[in-house]
This record gives sequence, structure tokens and C-alpha cells, in this order.
Amino acid sequence: MRRRNPLFLWGLGILLVLVSALGFSQLVARQHFMAAGQPDDFPPKVDDTGASPLCVNAALEQYDAASLTWALDTISAGGFTWVRQRFPWAEIEPAPGEYQWERWDRIVAGAVKRGVQLIPVLDSPPEWAGMPPAPEAFAQFAGTFANHYLAQLVYYQLWHNPNLGTAWDGEANPYVYAELLAHAAPAIRAADPDARIILGGLAPNVESGPQNYAEDRFLELLYTAGAAPYFDVVAVQPYGFDVGPEERQVAREAFNFSRPLLVREVMKRHADAEKAIWITDFGWNSLPAAGEDIPSIWGSVDEATQAAYTAAALERAETEWPWMGALCLNGFQPRPVTPSQLIPDAEEHWGFALVGPEGEPRPVYAAVQTWAARPQVARPGVYPAQTALAEFTGAWRLGPLGADIGASGDRVALTFEGTAIALTVRRGPYRAFLFVTVDGAPAPALPRDEQGRAYIVLYDPLAAVATVPLAEGLPAGQHTVTVVADRGWYQWSLVDWRIMQRPDPTPYRVGYATLGALGLLGLVLSVVAARRIDWLAASAQLVAYYNRLGEPGQVLLTTVAGTLFGLAAWLTWAQGAFRRLGDTPTLLAVLASAGLFYCSPWLLLTLSSGALLFLLVILRPELGLALTIAAAPGYLHPLSLFGKTFSLAELVLLPTLAGGVIWLLGERATPRAERAIDRRFSWPVTAFVLLATFSTLLAAHRHEAFRELRLVIIEPALFGWALLAYPLTKRDRWRVVDFYLLGAVVIALIGLVQYFLLGDVIRAEGGIPRLRSIYGSPNNVGLYLGRAIPLLLAVTLFGREKMFGGGDNHKGNGRHLPFTINRRLLYALALPPVGLALLLSLSRGAILLGIPAGVVTLGLLAGGGWRKVTLIALLLFAVALIPLFQTPRFAGLLDTASGTTHFRLALWRSAWQMFLEHPLWGVGPDNFLYAYRTRYVLPSAWEEFNLAHPHNWLLDFASRLGIFGLGAFLWIQFGFWRRAITLSTNPQTQNRALMLGLTGSMAVFLVHGLVDASYFYIDLAFVFFLTLAGVQWFIVGDSQ
Repeated sequence: MRRRNPLFLWGLGILLVLVSALGFSQLVARQHFMAAGQPDDFPPKVDDTGASPLCVNAALEQYDAASLTWALDTISAGGFTWVRQRFPWAEIEPAPGEYQWERWDRIVAGAVKRGVQLIPVLDSPPEWAGMPPAPEAFAQFAGTFANHYLAQLVYYQLWHNPNLGTAWDGEANPYVYAELLAHAAPAIRAADPDARIILGGLAPNVESGPQNYAEDRFLELLYTAGAAPYFDVVAVQPYGFDVGPEERQVAREAFNFSRPLLVREVMKRHADAEKAIWITDFGWNSLPAAGEDIPSIWGSVDEATQAAYTAAALERAETEWPWMGALCLNGFQPRPVTPSQLIPDAEEHWGFALVGPEGEPRPVYAAVQTWAARPQVARPGVYPAQTALAEFTGAWRLGPLGADIGASGDRVALTFEGTAIALTVRRGPYRAFLFVTVDGAPAPALPRDEQGRAYIVLYDPLAAVATVPLAEGLPAGQHTVTVVADRGWYQWSLVDWRIMQRPDPTPYRVGYATLGALGLLGLVLSVVAARRIDWLAASAQLVAYYNRLGEPGQVLLTTVAGTLFGLAAWLTWAQGAFRRLGDTPTLLAVLASAGLFYCSPWLLLTLSSGALLFLLVILRPELGLALTIAAAPGYLHPLSLFGKTFSLAELVLLPTLAGGVIWLLGERATPRAERAIDRRFSWPVTAFVLLATFSTLLAAHRHEAFRELRLVIIEPALFGWALLAYPLTKRDRWRVVDFYLLGAVVIALIGLVQYFLLGDVIRAEGGIPRLRSIYGSPNNVGLYLGRAIPLLLAVTLFGREKMFGGGDNHKGNGRHLPFTINRRLLYALALPPVGLALLLSLSRGAILLGIPAGVVTLGLLAGGGWRKVTLIALLLFAVALIPLFQTPRFAGLLDTASGTTHFRLALWRSAWQMFLEHPLWGVGPDNFLYAYRTRYVLPSAWEEFNLAHPHNWLLDFASRLGIFGLGAFLWIQFGFWRRAITLSTNPQTQNRALMLGLTGSMAVFLVHGLVDASYFYIDLAFVFFLTLAGVQWFIVGDSQ
């Protein structure tokens, strides 16, 4: 069979990828289209929402006393809690200062008596006020009106159809209306401080002026005019016309029930989305047979469809739009011009009427009444914690702030309809928990304690108000959530309930999976086919394109490339000239400038010495690398520059990297050394950095995550890359290790002086002093010094290296000392202070696990008689530790019911739960503390809320970076141990002592890290990458 042309297969693969990408984009667009206006997460509280939304427009002034009673009773019986009623200014104040209240007082009193809230619409100015009316006159009327009904009304709507010219006898003018608002709103608020101002209902329109304006355009101009402070609620009129409420097209030209979304987008753009939108007129017109020949601008549907559309619209608004308040139907009964004829007139809106001319309820009335008569449960939206729908048992206190726990064991239950529910809580620096069940089972969105109870942590030193999901993905229908309190009184911990009704995501998931598989197939096909294509022909075509540039274009391109090369070469020459000064004077200059930079109390001296330090390490990057690792432990004592803090290691590393980049640009190959970086290091480390970066982007506390990403992941990784990419000689490499251990010795000596001379110690259990040195915790001393001891021990036992001297002169090193310093002797002298400082830190992880692991690793890899020596040493060490187990700090290690071991087990359980809830990307760098103390800390572990890591490297990487980040770290470890074991066990390995020491240090990292921190401290991260790079050095040999 003839084989397919690979170019055809490549094209087919690319086509599949493009089709998949296009389909994916279309599916995303479809999902967004269907979910327009719906919140992505539990909605925030929006004022002027939450009450029953049923509202009806009515012309109650047309009725006599008996008819008014009938009308209000019928409205109330239909489930309506709001009535929108026009209060014409011309009829209330026919002459300046003369008010006629009687007819209107009767309407207001009747509504109040039945618990129906009125929405008064103030419009229709009298002739004496003019059109548009004088703003001062309208404000006077509005203030008087609010004062007259002060105890009976809350909401006031100013004008009707302000975006239509018919409301102004000519042209609608948003600036004129804004001026009316600016005068009337303060007058109303002065009379009634609790008043809420509703914007005039914006009628559906497509025009951009000057007679009429579309709703969104008119509102945009109101914001431009500065009217935002003068209204609390935006009002729209999304009539359905000829289409049902499920029509989701959102555009000016689309006249449908989705038009509030046009206005909502304008509010978002002007940062005004915390205000509610009310629908003050809507419905579907249904003209009886007698009126079918009457033209209607509203369209027409039959009565059954009208009823169904209306109920569906109410359902959609309640389910999808948590920012929606009242929904006012048009209408109860219009005021007929010729009531005796009883002919439905489109202009008078009889086709919208809930009740016919003879008082007979129409199908739409029955549909609304049925919708309102549903069981009294909480539905999608936001409810205050003290809502009457919740059933409280116990000593709860209820008030404007929410619900306050009275005693442990207090219980509250809420029945709701929806697929998701959350509880907003007010956390603080107090110990309290809430235990939650949904339908009798532990709330599925919450962590579980040892007894399987789902719980909410109320502790948070930041005293934040947080919305905590209790359950998501529930089947549609009715559910009951029950909350039982454990402590927390006088904190008003419960703020509100939030309920959502989300659509089933299964169809979209299937679509995304199918398109993803299709795209992957196309990608594989294109890659495989590309390997069989003769790309030389394509390269020849590229050359042809270059030739077409002509001489001017080619000269310009060559000039730019030559200029860049010359600049890089000059900088490289400057490095070489500086290097010829020799190691000793250069090293002294670097150390002196670094000391002045770090310790100077004067800004000018700090800046000048810093500039000198930067120049020195740019010219000699190998010295900058050594100084960086020596300064790494000083991150807890940073430098303050221009209001920002930086560690000395960071300030040294950045110019060091700049110097390395300059060398790379100017000298791609060098006789001084062979670059030792290869893909066995770069690939897993690159994956680790990229995955950590992606996890950072998803973190809840992104500022903290980016800080740790920079300081603990990116900069140490760049340090490791620099150790391999820059051409370090054997002396350069040993210098980096020497400086690392010199830093460890300094830390040990500082701690010993504090311990024996100054009394600056940490008191442990039983008052026993613990050495802490420059750290805030003695455990950090054990972590850092524990990594150094295997190196000191390995070189002391197996080393043959000298630090300086004539015999170690290598090409390019320049001047050397006339005497020899034995590295083995110096390392042996460093062991006692470092070892003593570690023991006095009483770090149980270092003493019982880390150091034994490092020693065992050295003995096993050294082979021969050293294995027996290691076994004997461990036995002697174990005997020497027996007195320690008589102290309170060590005696309780095996007690799992209390003390440190109990808390550590509880911490691991919480960290595992954290990983299970964030399996792919974790909670993000430096986000463990915030997630743990507010969500995952077990009630039994309340004594240790503020823990920044899980005290286990496996859980640390998993919880911070997810399964992919953990996988990248394990990839790094696999590569390290594969090389380290091979090289350490080979007696021919050059500098085998260094190899053994690095391997032992990594063993300490892993074993001590099982019960404490491992990587995510700045100093430990730099040591980790030094260990990785040190092993990588041996791949190319280090005979340089």
C-alpha cells in the first residue's frame, strides 16, 4: 500500500489542532453566552435584594373605597408584596404649596395595613412647574412627599421612562434628568434618612438621541453627568415582546427579557455593580379575541403562553440574577378611558392585565399566585444569617450584625433549594469551630476531623469576613443545612447564607474532553509527520527570502548583529582584565564592600559600597556566587533600601547573574572550564520553576505567593543554573562550598556566644535553654547546620584538598599565596562548633533523624571498613542520647495523644486534606499558612493555628504546588540519586570527599524533612541547589 505523504499528514494534524482550538473557543463562548449575568462564584451581598420580588403595577387611584379594598386584597392574595403606584405631581400639588393628600393617603394606608410595600413613582409635573420642571421645585415636592409619608415609605422612584422623549414633551436629556436627581435625592434623604432612591424606569429602545436613548446609553451618560450618588437602585423595563424569557441574546437590537444585562455591564464599567437592578415594568401582551385587530407595539401571545412566560421569567431572575430586586408586572388593571365598553385597548395595556375588566383573574394571575405559593424555603440569593427562614435552637443572639453564638452546642438549620450553599462567617483571633451537615451528612465542601465531622474554622488573626462553601454540585431540589457551634460567643460569627443554582456542567465537560482528545490527536500526528519532512527545502526557501532583502537590508542586519557582539566582547575583556588582579585582592575587595554595604549606618556609604560590590561581582561572578551562598542565612535580617527590604544574598545574586550573562554573550566557549549544565539538570528544574509559577497565578494570596516564588524558587534556581552555566574552575567550585560552610561556622559561633555569654536563648519544655543564633527558632539552626555537617565530616575523613597555595595554581587564577592551607584541617576545626551548636539547638529532627541519616549515607557509600565504623558510631551516638530522653522535650515523643507528636499527626492529616482539595496545583507558594489556619486546622489541634508548612517535605511540595510540582521535585531527586550513588561509590571519582558530603547533605534534607521544613526557606533553597549543582559538576569531571 502506498504510504501517505508526510506533508499531507502534517497538514491534517495541523488542521485537527485548528479545528479543536476553534471548537474549544466556540464552546467557551457558548458557555459564557448561556451563563451571562450569572455569578461565577457565590454572589456578594447586594443591597435592595433578598426580599420577595413579586411586584405589580397598579392604578389604585381609580377605585372607590370598596373597590380599593378589593384590589389590595386581590393583589395580596396573589402573593405580591410590592405595588408600584404613580403619584402624579400635578394631582398632588396642582398649585405651588397646595397639597391634596386625601386620595393618596387612603392608598398608602390600605397598602401598609396589608403589609404591601409601595413604590411611589414621582412624575407628571404640573403646568406651573414647566417641562422639564425646575429642579428646585421638583426637589421641594419630593422632599415634602417624603416627609409626609416618612413612617410608611422607604423607596422613591423619580420619573418614568426618562430615556424617552414622550416623558419630557419632546427630547430626552440625560443631563437634565441628572440635575433633577441631584436636587431631588438630597431633599428626600434630608426628610427620610433611610430613603432609597430608584432611578426612573428605563424603557427598551435602540436610539442614541436626541429624542430617545437606549437604556445602556442613557445610563452611561448619567454616569458621565455625575449622577451615580443620587440613586441607589437602577430600574429597567425588559418587556418580552414576542419571545420567551429563555432568549439570551444581549444587544440593543434584541428586545427581550435579557435586556437588564445591557445595563448591568454599564454599571460594572463604572464600578457601580454593588447596586441592585429592579424591573419596574415587564410582561407579555395577550390580547383577547375582541382586540386582535388592535395594533400592538408589544407583540402578542396567547394567555397560556403569557402565564408560562411570566412564571419562567420570575424563575430565571431568581435563579440567575442575584443582583435583581423587585420584579413589577404590568399590571393589575389599567385605568380604562371608556370602562363601559370594556374593549381591551393596547394603549391602556389591557393585554397585560392580571385581572380582567370584570375582576376575573386571568391565567397569568393564577400562574404568579402558584409561583408565590411555593414552600417557604431559601432559594438562590443572599440571606442574612438571622433570616426568618432559619430555625435557631439554643442561646443564639440575633441582630443587624447577623447571628451570635450563645453557647457551645447552639444549632441552626436552614432549608433551601439550590445546587450550592455557602455560609459567610466573621473570623477573628479567637478559638471556635462550626460543625456542618447537609441533609444529615457531613458538608461535602468542608474538611473533616478525626471523627469524620465537617467543620469551619473561625480563627483568623486577620479578622476577615469570609464566604465558606458548604456544599456544591448538589442535585437540584430541596436540602437542609445544619450548623452546630463550638465556642465563639460575643463574636457575631454568622453573617449570611448564600445559595446558588448552577446548571449541569456535564455536557460542557464532555465537549471539552472530546475537543481536547481531537486536538491531542492532531498534535501527535503533526509532530510525527514533521519528523519525516525534508525541512532542508524549507531552509533553502528561507535563504532565498534573505537574498531578497538586497544589499541595504543585509548590511543593516549585519551592522546590528556586529554592534551587539562588539559590546559583549568589550564587557568580557573588562572581566578578564579585572580577573588578572588575582584572587586574593579581588576577594578582599568583595568582602570589604559587602561588609560595608550590609553594616553601614549611613545611606551614602551604603549606596557607594553597594555600587562597588555590584561592580566587583559583575566583573568576577564566581566570587559573587560564593558570597551569595554565604549570605543566604541572613534573609531574616534584610537590608532596607528606599522603603523596600532585600536580603544580602538577593542583592549579590542579581549583579552576579548579570556578570554571568555578559560572559555568556561575549564568550560562547572558553578554555578555562567546560560548562557542566545538561538536560538532566535543566529539564526537571525548569519544569519545577514553571509549575511553581503557574501555581502562583492560581494562589488565593497572590502577593505572598509571588514573593516566595521569587525568593525561594526562581532566585535559588538561577543560582543553581549559574553554578553550572558559568565556567567555574576547581578552585572556584571549592570556594563556593567553602563559603557555604564558613557561613555555617559563623552561625554556630554566634549561637554559642549567645548561649554561653549573653543568655540569648529560647526556653523549651521544662525551661531547658535552646540555642537559636540568628534565627527566630532553634529548629532553623538544626535545619541549616544539619546540611553542613555531612560535608564537614566527609572532607575531614576523606579529603585531600588544600585551600590556597602554590601547588593549586591553575590557568587563569592569577596570583596565589606562597603558603598552603589544608582544607581537611580547617574543616576538622569547624566540626566541633558546628556540631555543638546543633546539639544545643535541641532540634529533635536534626539530632534523631537528620545527622544519623547523613552519617549512615557517608558510611554506606564510602564502603569497606567505614560501614562498620558507621555502625559503631551510631550505637555510641544512641547510647549518648539516652539522657536526652529523660528531658521533657524528648520524653513525650512517643505520646500520640498529646504534645508535639499529636499535633504533628494532626498537621499531616490537615495537609493531606489540603492536597486532596487542591490536587493539581496546590494552594500556591507561601499560602499554606493562610489556608491551614482558616480552613484545615483540626479542632483538636487548636493550640497551633499558625503553622507555615506541614513539617514533611512530601506534603509540603504536594500541598503548595500540587501533584505536578511534587512530580517535578521527585524527578529532580531521581536524577540526583542516580548520579550521586554511581559517583560516590566509584573510588576513581575526583574529589570523592565532596561527592560524599553532598550526598550525605541531601540525605539529611530528605530524612530530617520528614518531620520538619525541607526546602521552602531561603537559605535551605540555596543549599539545595548548591547540592544539585555540586553533583552535576562531576558529570564533566573536575580536573580543571
